[in-house]
Amino acid sequence: MIRVQVGDKVRLKQEPHRGMRAHVERVCGDNVMVRVLGSQEAVEVTPTNITNLSLAARKAWISMPKRSVGRPEGVKLCDRVSVTLRIDRDLWEEFQSMETSGIIWDRTNTINGWLRKNLAQLKTTDAKTNH
Repeated sequence: MIRVQVGDKVRLKQEPHRGMRAHVERVCGDNVMVRVLGSQEAVEVTPTNITNLSLAARKAWISMPKRSVGRPEGVKLCDRVSVTLRIDRDLWEEFQSMETSGIIWDRTNTINGWLRKNLAQLKTTDAKTNH
């Protein structure tokens, strides 16, 4: 049986933290200690009082370990492509550290936002220099 693991991303179900996201810091017997994102607050909860957002990814990996990156063919929620980038190790480790700490929650949206912002700046700069 797949259980909650340290580092899992979860959503809390019980008040006063209902709907808030958190990271699993440790498993304490039958309970789980989570750190609420955006705060330093640690909360002890039972696994039934969380939605484990990392569990689906783990289950998919177990059922289809040799599957290419992304969703199965025929499932298209938006027009995206998978790319491979070469990133300096120290930069990637800093990115992952910020992801683990909850500063970066959604890797795809964060990088898409950075690219959009910088491409817009380049277009503006290019338009100014060509006129």
